[in-house]
Amino acid sequence: MSSYKRFAIRATLVACAFLHVDRVAFAAADQPGIADEAASIRGYLESQGSPVFVADEKDERRWKVVQAFYWSRTYAPAWIRDGRLTRGAESLVRFAAATGREGLQPDRYDPRRIAGASPQVLEAAIAVGGTVPARLDVALTYVFLRLAGDLGRGALDPRGSTVLWRQESGDDVDYARLLEDAARRDAPADVLASVRPAHPQYRALAGALERYRRIADAGGWPAIPAAALRPARRAAHAAAVQARLRASGDFDLARFQSRHGLKPTGTLDAATLAALNVPVEDRIQQIELNLERWRWQGSAPAGRSILVNVPTFELHAYEDGREAVAMRVITGKGDSPTPVFAEGMTHVVFSPSWNVPANILETEILPAIQRNPRYLASKDMEMVRGADGAVAVRQRPGPRNALGLVKFLLPNPFNVYLHDTPGGALFARAERAFSHGCVRLEKPEELARFALRGSS
Repeated sequence: MSSYKRFAIRATLVACAFLHVDRVAFAAADQPGIADEAASIRGYLESQGSPVFVADEKDERRWKVVQAFYWSRTYAPAWIRDGRLTRGAESLVRFAAATGREGLQPDRYDPRRIAGASPQVLEAAIAVGGTVPARLDVALTYVFLRLAGDLGRGALDPRGSTVLWRQESGDDVDYARLLEDAARRDAPADVLASVRPAHPQYRALAGALERYRRIADAGGWPAIPAAALRPARRAAHAAAVQARLRASGDFDLARFQSRHGLKPTGTLDAATLAALNVPVEDRIQQIELNLERWRWQGSAPAGRSILVNVPTFELHAYEDGREAVAMRVITGKGDSPTPVFAEGMTHVVFSPSWNVPANILETEILPAIQRNPRYLASKDMEMVRGADGAVAVRQRPGPRNALGLVKFLLPNPFNVYLHDTPGGALFARAERAFSHGCVRLEKPEELARFALRGSS
């Protein structure tokens, strides 16, 4: 008999509500200089309609927030005081210019491009003061909102990328609240820093991006000729291989192989040579893409979470941002890959039975029965009839059960879950794509203890 344990935890497999603010009376007419700036901002906003930089649905939503924001403050400027940018505005400009560290394109957040100002306007405002057009204040507000959206949910839309990527695609960033907080504190950069993914793996990727860009700036790494694979020529190319390893900070071949999901033999082979010769520019693009994938997932909840890194065949469990459990996993093979999604884990099931999915029944079980009439008995399986009268196959709980002794349920449209396995020998493989899509666990007992700790 299977036993269930219900609890709440979030597992990720590696994917327009406005704040109603009472109108604030800034008494712009009573503040020297602000009345003229407020009039300019109001005139600019009322003459814009939908500006050229409002290019998509997200931008349209942000522009509505901009309009509501200035209306609520009687069009008083948010980032300009006495003809100069505030300290917060200066920090926002610096933050925007440094977004390349996040794998984003800094030009997308240049307020001069949005304001239509000459290149000298922004520098003059920061350095020596002077008259700053009202449209620059509006542009800085819009830059903040665009950054908040791109850092919080990604600059690109994941919808349609693949049917195996099932992340929430809605733009659930609370733009109005973030903008209100940033303006009130004059600290837009601090607010934006709180929006970006806080996961340690995101920070590690950003650090790797910085290192690889330094490598690219230094000229990249040397290519290793195919002749290095010949036993008689390996010694002649040993220095080139060592130079290539030093360039990426690996220093020995086994470490490089392990980092790239290869069997760490320490011997140069064709797969290792191909990985060594991937240009640094291609690696940079991979890192940038994966930073964006992290942003697609939105903010991870506090407390406990589980991350399955599908391409590296690893699981990492975190508690309050610190890794608590790590293990190898087996994921989906080429014709049945593990999908990418994030869902709440709801149950731990001990001694589970396995209801054989229809596709496995058709392609594997039924042909096996035709070859061996005693196949079901040998696998501790039985024929069962469902409520609709259809015949199915179920494997009884026990040590030979394909799900092992425990499974972890996280309801999702792919019917994918995490589970134990009797086939432990496969965890010794460097590449572990052997399942039908579910994730097999190397240390299911450790994950169960992690998931159930503190539950009643």
